[in-house]
Amino acid sequence: MNWKKRLFSNIIWRNILASFGERSGYSQEPGGFVPYFQYRIGHYQSDLYLYFPKEPFSLLYKNEIFNKLQEYTGYDIIRYLEFHYSSYPDSQDFLRFLHYEISERLKRDPKNVLLLSALTWVTEKREESQRKESRDLRSEIEQGVQEIIKNQPSASPQEIDRRISAFSEKLEEHLGRILAETEKGIKELTGSFTTGTIELNNHNHEEKLMQLLILLQQVQAPPQQARAEQLFKRFTAADIAAILHLHFEAFRDNKINTLQRKVGDQGERIKANHPKVKKLNEALQEFFY
Repeated sequence: MNWKKRLFSNIIWRNILASFGERSGYSQEPGGFVPYFQYRIGHYQSDLYLYFPKEPFSLLYKNEIFNKLQEYTGYDIIRYLEFHYSSYPDSQDFLRFLHYEISERLKRDPKNVLLLSALTWVTEKREESQRKESRDLRSEIEQGVQEIIKNQPSASPQEIDRRISAFSEKLEEHLGRILAETEKGIKELTGSFTTGTIELNNHNHEEKLMQLLILLQQVQAPPQQARAEQLFKRFTAADIAAILHLHFEAFRDNKINTLQRKVGDQGERIKANHPKVKKLNEALQEFFY
């Protein structure tokens, strides 16, 4: 047992070493990592592979992925990433790995152009994957509907109901998976953003906050002004939901689509003729115009 293992076997020394940054979950033993990026053992070559003089350990391997990235600019960054992405068997796992690794490095260097380019590529690939899944789902829906219609003349009402029920269950399963993946993608993507931690003193004001944002969304110039323009060129219920989710602690655990429905409900509850609402509308209009 080497000296470091001996010290880490003692809980007191383990905590002392951790205080000085000497504690790491990464082994110094060769191998033991998932080879997301292809590598070779041998002399360095100016191609797209990673090169090591001997079998690397985990942290050295991960760092070399991004050291290699520094060799490229512009579209060559995409060529580098595509080369390794196309060879790894699980594309979604590859994108998740790269997303988290890039996000961690961007926290230390938010303006790193190469990392931002790589993150843009990851986002594009995820969107491309979602579009393909949507196309596949649309095709499956069309085939399912056509099969039900085609068999309708010869099938009994009970058989048609059974087929419709089975098709509906299958469709719900697909939609649930797509929504879950979309929500997960949003959370992972926003994990690299700077988000707020605004907290309300009174949870009873959560609905009023939604209503305030809705009233702000609807502000427009007085009728006597020629254009009578709205304050915002674009400001939707989805935008309000995103603001609440990203910047208010009370709404952090709500899904975006759930918040969007809540915003819609609160919009219907606002009574335009209520004295307080009228007064606030007038005050906002006067403030901006």
